[in-house]
Amino acid sequence: MKTMKNWLFAIAAAAMVLGMVPAPAVQAETLVLGMPVKPPPLVHLPVYYAIDNGIFKLNGLDVKVKFFRGGVATYRAAVSGKSGLDLAWVPAPIAMVGISKGNGQKVFHSMAFLFEAQLAVAPGIKGVKDLRGKTIGIEGRGGYSHTGALAVLGPNGLSDKDVKYIKTPPPARVPFLVKKKADAVLIHVEQVLLAQKLRPGVSSVASLWTYRPKYWYGVFMAHNSKLQSNSDAYTRFAVAMMQSNRSIYKDKAGFLKTARKWAKGVYKKHPGIMSTTYDEFVKARIWAVNNGMPKATVDWTNAFNKKRGKYKKGVPSYTDLINTGIADAALKRVGGPIGKSEK
Repeated sequence: MKTMKNWLFAIAAAAMVLGMVPAPAVQAETLVLGMPVKPPPLVHLPVYYAIDNGIFKLNGLDVKVKFFRGGVATYRAAVSGKSGLDLAWVPAPIAMVGISKGNGQKVFHSMAFLFEAQLAVAPGIKGVKDLRGKTIGIEGRGGYSHTGALAVLGPNGLSDKDVKYIKTPPPARVPFLVKKKADAVLIHVEQVLLAQKLRPGVSSVASLWTYRPKYWYGVFMAHNSKLQSNSDAYTRFAVAMMQSNRSIYKDKAGFLKTARKWAKGVYKKHPGIMSTTYDEFVKARIWAVNNGMPKATVDWTNAFNKKRGKYKKGVPSYTDLINTGIADAALKRVGGPIGKSEK
């Protein structure tokens, strides 16, 4: 029976890609996905685009999203064993450290491996070195905003000791910068654009995808026992994400429709922000069209974690971190790699 279902799912996926007939009526398999932040940032929209456009269903999946308060919280839920999650989207450096400690998880796909974030600063701050003695808003030590800030501070001769930190949950970062509670925050592109409207003079001193092009941003991970026992479902999830990303690059109208449905309400008051953000993402090739796990990126982030003293049992290898079987199988099902940006 499972073989028959897999065959039908394959037909459904091929039908979508080739613009043929709708999927056969096969009961979809449910996967519960943990995602950071509600409403989601725009870089996460391929997940919701796939939901809105039936891409998961065409791959025989019913994806249910559970939201958590940031990447650290999502990671903790994923490894707790009590959250009911089948997989989660988490900051890659945190996932790597956790796997090195034996948490039983493995990475199997990334929808966005380039670090989509900018270090936004208050008026009067001209560069990163001007942050000495200033206050940076982060959600917690080791989290997305903290590790991103360190990736910028380090090359400019600064460290944790040279700045102050204030705890800012993800939804509070823009308000903290706008209301002068923080001098700098690491935020998403659309948040920078919003902050500039709300507080003239706010600027970005670093776009992480160009400043640190090999910093691994985010990954989908799941417990390795689940990846092994139900590899086909996770392969179909990775296939759906590649189909979603490849489609979204050609469908600005569809992206904006999903953005209006899922994104924070304030952006509906400033629709130009969503349009400009999309254009920025397309120009930078933020979303992965293949499996989003270039070895050079994994190696750089491994070295970054090692330098920070995060590995106590040695540096994990590429295959320690990644279920390459699922990654390879998914890429094969979508017809192989395209483009030249993920090597």
